[in-house]
Amino acid sequence: MSAAATSQGGGPVRTRRERRQRWLLGSVAAVAVLGTGGVTAYTRLQGVSAESTQQATPRRTVTVARTDLVERILVDGTVGYGPSSPVTGRRAGTITWLPSPGALVRRGERLYAVDAEPVPLLVGNTPMYRDLGAGVSSGPDVLVLERNLDALGYDVGTVDGRFRSGTRQALKEWQRELGLPETGRLAPGDVVVLPGEVRVDKVTGQLGGSAQGEVLDVTGVGRLVTAGLAEAQRRFARPDAKVRLDLADGRSTTGTVRSVAVGAGEDDRSTLTVTIDFTDSALATRVDTGPVTVRFDGASRAGALALPIEALVALREGGYGIEAAEGEQRYHAVDLGLFADGMVEVSGDGVAEGLTVVVAG
Repeated sequence: MSAAATSQGGGPVRTRRERRQRWLLGSVAAVAVLGTGGVTAYTRLQGVSAESTQQATPRRTVTVARTDLVERILVDGTVGYGPSSPVTGRRAGTITWLPSPGALVRRGERLYAVDAEPVPLLVGNTPMYRDLGAGVSSGPDVLVLERNLDALGYDVGTVDGRFRSGTRQALKEWQRELGLPETGRLAPGDVVVLPGEVRVDKVTGQLGGSAQGEVLDVTGVGRLVTAGLAEAQRRFARPDAKVRLDLADGRSTTGTVRSVAVGAGEDDRSTLTVTIDFTDSALATRVDTGPVTVRFDGASRAGALALPIEALVALREGGYGIEAAEGEQRYHAVDLGLFADGMVEVSGDGVAEGLTVVVAG
């Protein structure tokens, strides 16, 4: 299908001024916003003479080409440590020591102290939920304790989630090393179990205050990237999607989307906070915190027929078209596909690779 502009020839001879007025009245500019990019298009109405067109400034042309298109957006992000999580104390007593913000706490190290006794960090996914000691039934909490004692270099025997004599002996040795009473038992508030080693982001408890309640806010120790997207851009932020990261120092690297959290913006519209892991975990420990540009890739088309967006014109009959550069003034109606990097995928009758078209404007 094609759409052709009608040339109005014949009739009484008009002066140069009348012809100029007719040209100005016959060309009307309109703006259309399409897909993910802004498209400037021009409505072509009937009444534009071929003579006036030929007298205009030489027109710029482009060629319909077959190419690979990738939809992408660039978003400002921040290199940091990701969102923080609160640490809630469960042991009765008085807080007698707290770490400083920015401190790194590793497995087995003191996270804070209650009644002058350290509350150390254990790494695992199951919190302590009961007293552990001789005679307790097997369970995931026992397995967390055994794995941590083993990682710290204590001989627990078989690591299988069963509290045996080897577990009790290893626990007593660890308690002695920490300066604690060697009871061979562990209460839920005696340790804090977190998924990994942590960095202290903020101290919320107070020296001399109660140890039962929020004590610290912590993050992971590796640097992450966070970026904000609009809800309409959700398709770009799929979990496990690969992204490119352009760092403030000029280096480029890659990352993987870890999570996407939904929040509310200032206008109550949904916003997305995207958390991204560095592909190079070693780099994540060295890169400076600060701004970063994140490139998200979306849909792609291999071997698509495409041309620059500015070659589109809005047709009087509705929809969009392109103006053939050769022969009489003629417009081809086109169906629009993917928008990417200033290009748009087009299809329709008469649209083929190598077709030369006029750039609007």
